[in-house]
Amino acid sequence: AFQLRQMQSYGNDAISGRVAKLWPELAEQSREKAERIAQLRKLLSSETLAKADTSNGRLLFSRSCANCHTLFGEGKKIAPDLTGAQRINLNYLLENIADPSATVSKNFQMRIVLLEDGRVLNGVVLAQNEKTFTVQTATEQVVIQRDEVDLMQDSKLSMMPENLLNVLKDDQIRDLIGYLMSPTQVPLP
Repeated sequence: AFQLRQMQSYGNDAISGRVAKLWPELAEQSREKAERIAQLRKLLSSETLAKADTSNGRLLFSRSCANCHTLFGEGKKIAPDLTGAQRINLNYLLENIADPSATVSKNFQMRIVLLEDGRVLNGVVLAQNEKTFTVQTATEQVVIQRDEVDLMQDSKLSMMPENLLNVLKDDQIRDLIGYLMSPTQVPLP
């Protein structure tokens, strides 16, 4: 998302048009999100990240991020496995954490499911067959009979909440990002 936005901001209408055509799911980034990412980028200089307590970062990851993501084989598989992601790229991390709905992979696209009994579920469809859907919500897996579904539609929003870093202090953000960028697993504190 970061690189695509850079291409769009270049000022070339032909390039911007191609990006919009090839990646229509790329949402315009709000000024507020862009400013927050710039603040975080300034906070997380290479000197600051060198001081990160990655063990504390792992603890923070396990308390929050691991409820959905896997890193180094630990955590849940509701959201993408971060082990192979572009974790050494600070811009990649900040874009995806501060603006999680900017680009959402089809495999993790949230769906809104309205059931005949009036319930509404928001989640990712993990599996489906002729009779059922298995939907992973933020808290549980639910198997739904197809004939119980009144309406199902894709959402442009990620299941990952926005503003996750806003509840952390600067040193905690440093530690978490330092851990996310670490090449190997570190011990817990």
